[in-house]
Amino acid sequence: MPKYFMPTTLLSGRNCIKRHSRHLIHGKKCMIITGKHSAVVSGALADVTEILNSNDVEFELYDKITVETGITEIYELGQTMKRNKIDYVIGIGGGSTLDAAKAAAVYAANDIEPMQIYEEVYENRPLKVVCVPTTAGTGSDTTQYVMMTLDDVHNKRSFSSPDCFPYATFLDSRYTMTLPVEVTRNTAIDALCHAVESYLNNQASAFSDIVALEAIRLIGSCAGALASGEFTEEDREKLLVAASLGGMAVAHTGLNVVHAMGHQLTCEKEIPHGRANGVLLVEFIAWMAKHDIMRAVEVVTALGTDLSDLRRFIDKVIPTTEEITEADIDKCIENSITDTVLENCPGEFTKEDERIIYYNALINKDRKYTEW
Repeated sequence: MPKYFMPTTLLSGRNCIKRHSRHLIHGKKCMIITGKHSAVVSGALADVTEILNSNDVEFELYDKITVETGITEIYELGQTMKRNKIDYVIGIGGGSTLDAAKAAAVYAANDIEPMQIYEEVYENRPLKVVCVPTTAGTGSDTTQYVMMTLDDVHNKRSFSSPDCFPYATFLDSRYTMTLPVEVTRNTAIDALCHAVESYLNNQASAFSDIVALEAIRLIGSCAGALASGEFTEEDREKLLVAASLGGMAVAHTGLNVVHAMGHQLTCEKEIPHGRANGVLLVEFIAWMAKHDIMRAVEVVTALGTDLSDLRRFIDKVIPTTEEITEADIDKCIENSITDTVLENCPGEFTKEDERIIYYNALINKDRKYTEW
């Protein structure tokens, strides 16, 4: 039975924190969780602390989150929040930071050991989490999913709970204006993968399709900016909204084999997450066309392109500079986790399908696509 549940309050637009400040206040004491850089240079941290100070909300700042931050550090942060009687959490940053905020909120509210968080059922509801994204890609600000590093940057594991949806999210594109071009491209393509994997999914419904297709259209409308590396504030706004819509879509369908396969490229070749997923996307759509050509066509139509042009676009904005061999592909397949998402994948997805997608995406640079 199709259902739609998205309890996060979304506030968007320029200066939305100041215009909707009451949604930032959920107690007398909060923990702000960030990294060292983006929250400061984007201006987001200054906007948040101004509102907290003007409303006499006491806050503590934890600004040590990186993509390598592991479960032990997040657990200890949760224990600190518990001892210091923190009422709620504000996460400012990219996906790693927002996920850390969501996980720490679970630990702060429950007497559990670090790995018990993966049981996904908690005696107490997590502390409320407010998200202020400074990148446009992960969609963590609109999902119940949380990805954590198990103290080894190559070993990540996710969990989910309806209680882990953020309480509120502020989408202000000004906070993404200082993102480097490479990060903007990687995160935008990651958001595109979220939307496409949701649309080409056994769990898709009329509800998830609406937001997935709109995310695809918005990213497609920014193709010129992504190619040139020059972004207006309107482009940034579209990409930020698209990322949150992509999160809303996968919150209801889950991901597909692209992310499962891309994870292996990140582990084996240290290819950044968004680029590792994006390089496989065209081949996944081509594979999908054999099982449901109409939905595959709807994806490329929403992007305003065809598979050949999409392949050229992907190669331009997120070029694969790493040398990939067939032996590398064999290792990726050997360690594959695609079985975790096979129930979401229309058609029978085999190891040979996986091999062909890897090979055509990474080695067969002269691959030709049939016109639909």
